[in-house]
This record gives sequence, structure tokens and C-alpha cells, in this order.
Amino acid sequence: MSDPGASRPAGDGADGDPRPAADQAAPAVAELSLGGGGQAIPYPALALDPDASGFWGGVDRATDRLTSLLNPILVKEARQSLKSKQFLITFFCLLAASCVWTIMGIVFNAPDVYYIPTGESMMIGYFMILSVSMFAFVPLVAFRSLAAELDEGTYEMLAITRLTAWRIVSGKMNSAVLQMLIYFSAIVPCLAFCYLLRGIGLLTIILVVAIIFITAMVLTALALVLSTLAKGRTLQTFLLVGLVAFIVVVEFTCCGFVFSLVLPEQWSGTWFGFLAWFTVAASFVVLFVGAAAARIAPVTENRSTRLRAILFFQQAIWVVTMAYTAWASGDFEWINDGLLYLGIFWLVVGMFMCGEASDLSPRVRRGLPATYGTRMLFTWWMPGPGTGFMFVVATGVAGLVVLAAVGVFGVRTGIAGGTSVDTPPPIFAAMMMGYLLGYLGIIRLLSMPFLKRFGPSFAAPLIAALVAYFLGVIVPAIIDVAIQGRVSFNYSALHASNWMWTWNEAFSSRGLPAEVAMLILAVGAGVLAINLIPLFREFRLRKIAVPLRVKQDLADESENQLVQSGGGR
Repeated sequence: MSDPGASRPAGDGADGDPRPAADQAAPAVAELSLGGGGQAIPYPALALDPDASGFWGGVDRATDRLTSLLNPILVKEARQSLKSKQFLITFFCLLAASCVWTIMGIVFNAPDVYYIPTGESMMIGYFMILSVSMFAFVPLVAFRSLAAELDEGTYEMLAITRLTAWRIVSGKMNSAVLQMLIYFSAIVPCLAFCYLLRGIGLLTIILVVAIIFITAMVLTALALVLSTLAKGRTLQTFLLVGLVAFIVVVEFTCCGFVFSLVLPEQWSGTWFGFLAWFTVAASFVVLFVGAAAARIAPVTENRSTRLRAILFFQQAIWVVTMAYTAWASGDFEWINDGLLYLGIFWLVVGMFMCGEASDLSPRVRRGLPATYGTRMLFTWWMPGPGTGFMFVVATGVAGLVVLAAVGVFGVRTGIAGGTSVDTPPPIFAAMMMGYLLGYLGIIRLLSMPFLKRFGPSFAAPLIAALVAYFLGVIVPAIIDVAIQGRVSFNYSALHASNWMWTWNEAFSSRGLPAEVAMLILAVGAGVLAINLIPLFREFRLRKIAVPLRVKQDLADESENQLVQSGGGR
């Protein structure tokens, strides 16, 4: 006869209660599951590994370390931008436009799409869709993002953290690049569809995408610089309208270049040549990001040395690019083009450097060169309008001389392939050196009284530059009218200050006379000599010692960083 109590479940009590018996150990289910009794639900695997010692714990630690290496501004901006209505609307409009263009291309090309290559015509529409998305929306969003930080006072909250101005601006730039990659990923299947339709090569597609991407990066970096110049809503609106107008010009220019040369494959060159030109464009991205960081950095920091290092390497990249282009094409007229744009570049850069502050903070003075040799070599790299003027003059003249020497070497060794240049590179370089020394020196002399009266500003050098360039064109015409009763149509030494006519004469079949170039150089050297007089004040600045209190603070900060890094490990 069986025991009636044996038929009851083992977990029941004496009167059939489902609760566990008193003499029975509590089941492990209570620790390893949710709920209780017959409704127990197992815990997730990660909850059973609180010490993160398993596989998923290792993955979690690895991703956490990877996230800590990222720029926190990038993380913040990515979260905000990817959740914004602007991004969602732009992204879905891009997808819808791509689908509509694909359907239209197939419908209107049918039935020829099965037999005739139509990839090139389809690529035109995809280029327009991608370029509008990346040229227009990404730079404008970057402009508004940094301008809002400065307007709404949230930048001060970032400034009191350990984030430097460079990391803040580069985080904004990286967030924009992330948006570009997302837009690009949405249209990749369409580019593959173009390749399958035939009529366009894979290298051409890669070149088109590279042109869009690098152009969008330059526009975005330029937008970040412009956003730091806007101190009020009125100026912000004015700069935003100017940025939109510039984007429209760039869009039409890129469309004309891609549609007329790239897609029909009317271009020629080597991979090194394309890489060199893309490197030149990328250097402007770095320059604009550095300029934006310098604009928002505290006045106690050295905001000039990094920019001048970037400018120095930019010139080296430009000289190498122009020399290789002239050598690869066999046309050494490229050397004169390089000399012209290099001179214009340093004129623009020097104009802005003339508006820097002349007073240096104690922190900056503690980093000044100490010995005679270092002062001779690196004084020009320190902040200040005078040192900036000498840096532009010395670096620009050196770049013009080197590029002209490349042209002379190519012509004399026969690398030019028998082609002739209208104006010999040394004559063209002398003319550009004279304009650089003369006009930049006049700009500095005209702007110095206003900078002394109203403080450092870019407005005074800009106005002085416009006045100087205008007078350089109009004064010879006034002299012509005073002497002859009309404006002369024959170029002479009297018109040497007219930079537009002189450049046109240099590229004409007649060429620029050597005596005119020497006259321009002599006048520029005279203006430089006048500018050397007020420079001695900045040259007398010397390095100061680090106070004991600052040394103690730096030592304590280093010790705290070591303790934090040790605790983190």
C-alpha cells in the first residue's frame, strides 16, 4: 500500500500548500531567475555576469574603451544631429530622389537600357542628388551648430572642461563627416547600378565621389570659420547668406567640371597627380579647422604658431604639386600659374595676420624662444602682427624663389618639352615678390593707427587692403588722364601698380618686361624697409621664467592625471 503523502509534489507542505517545506533548502531558481515557482524566467546572460568576466563582458569593455577614445563633442553632436528633423528629412529626400531618378532613367531609356550603355547619363542625376545633399545641408548645419554654441553661452560650459578649442572644433567637423558618410552610404547602390549599366568606369566613379567628398569637407570647414566671426544675429545672417551664395557658385563649378571633363573621361593624369591636388584641398580643411579653433581659444593661449606651421606645410605641398603638374604635362606655364596663386594666397593670409593682437600674455611669453639661435629662427612663428608680417614675407618669398627655380631647371634641362612660357618664371616671381612686399607693407602701415586706437580686428586690414588695391588700379589711370587727356591702352612702367593689367600682360604673348618686374620689386623692398622700423618693439620681447606657483600647479595636475590613469586601469 503506497503512502498517500508520496503522491504530493516534493515541494508541497504538509497540507498541500505549494510553498517549500521548512526542512528543504531554498531552490537556486530564486537566484538565477525572475519570478518564482513554475513561472520562473531565466535571467539574461549579461545579468548573470556582474563582474563582466565572460565573452560579452569583454566586448562591453572593448567598446567602452573605444568610446572613451572618441572625441566627446563628436559623440554629442552625432547624437543630436542624427535625431534632428533636418537630418531625417534630408536623408529620406535623398533616398526618395535616388529612387525617382532610377525609375525615370529606366523608363525613359527603355528599351535601349538593355543594349546601349547608359551609366554616364544616370551618373549625372546621382551626382546632382549627392552633391546638393553634401554641399548645401552639411556645411549649413555645421555653421549653425558652432554659432549656436557661441550665441547661447553653451561654449563657456565646454571651455571650463579639459577639452581644447581644437578638440571642440574637430569634434564638430568629425560629426559633419559622419553625416557625409551616411549620405554616401545611401547612394552607394545607385553608383553600383551605374557601373552595371556600362558606359562609365569604376575609376571615374571613384574620382567623382572623391571630388564631392573633399569639396564638401572644404565647405564645411569654411562654414566653421565663418561661424566664429559672427558676433551678432545681423552679422550671422549676412555671413550665412554669403556662405549660401558661395555654395551655389561651387555647386555650378563642380557640375561644369564633372560633366565636361570627368564623366566624358576627357581628363588625363596619374594617381600621384590626383592625390597631390586632393592633398592641397585637404590642407585647406586643416587650415580652416585650425583657424576656427584659434578664433574661439582663450586669449591667454598661443593661437598663432600652429596656424603658421600649417601655412608653411601648405606652401610646401603647393610647390610640390605645381612642380609635378608642370613636369607631368610638359607645360611650364603651370609654374607661372603657381606663382600667381601663391602670391595671392600670402597676400590674403598676411592681411589677416596684420590684425592680430600685439600684446602677449605671460603664458605665451613663457614659450618664446630663449637663445639667440632659436630667436633668429622661430621668432616669426610667435603671435603678433609684426612677427606675422615677417613670417608671411619670409615664407612667401622663399616659396616664390623655389617655385621659380623649378621652372628655370625645367626649361634649361629640356623637361619642358620645347614649350615656351610668355614670361620667364624668375621675372614673374620678381613681380609677385614686389607686389607681396609692397601691398602687404602698405596694408600694414594703413591699418596700424586704427589697430592702435580700436584694438585688434580684421576689419581694419581688410578695409586697408581694399583701399590699397583700388588705388593701385585707379592712380595710373588718373595720371594718364592728367598727362594725355585720356586713359592709355599701351602698358608701360607707369602702370606697374595696376596689378590686374600687369598680370594680364604677364600672361599675354608679349610677356612682362624685365625692367617693370625689377621696378615693382624695388618699390616693394622700399616699403618693406619702412615697415621694419616699427617691428623692433616685438623683437625686443624675451622669454620670462615660469613662476613657482605655476610649476607647483603643473606638478599637482600631472600627479592627479597619473592617479586617475592608475585607478582607471
